Amino acid sequence: MLASEHNETTYRVRYQSYVISLLLVLLPPALLYELGPSLLDGSIKTGELAGLGIGIILPLVGAYYMLEFASFTFCIDEDVFRWHWSNLLRRKSGEVPLRRVARVRREALETSVSAGSQYSYRLVVILDDDTVIPLTRGYSGIHDRQLDKIVDQIREHLGHFVAMP
Repeated sequence: MLASEHNETTYRVRYQSYVISLLLVLLPPALLYELGPSLLDGSIKTGELAGLGIGIILPLVGAYYMLEFASFTFCIDEDVFRWHWSNLLRRKSGEVPLRRVARVRREALETSVSAGSQYSYRLVVILDDDTVIPLTRGYSGIHDRQLDKIVDQIREHLGHFVAMP
């Protein structure tokens, strides 16, 4: 979920991705409910045990990967751009003077699959030294319009302060 708020001097975007993670975390207990009795009495078959292990590990890994919290702020009064990103185990954050922000854009990431190329999109800020700061992970095409809208709003907000080529 992307949510933005702004006033005359500050533009803030918050992103939270936890719904899919929550659904994935619910899969292992369902498998344990189904196979738990045979696991406890030792009558579980080898194939079922392997399936149970995979059925527990894969959803938990997927939940970890899909869980994400991000926020970023462009504050003209304080001349600062701040960002913060986290998931269960990692955190990234930083702060730079707003005048160092050269561009804000939606970046397309191409992935090759058997049916051809697919694109995912993410929001990035490019600094005056060409440092790229990713603000979100890559998302499917269903989010590209929302990302475009946020990029346009950021550019409009910063337009009189920062030249956005």
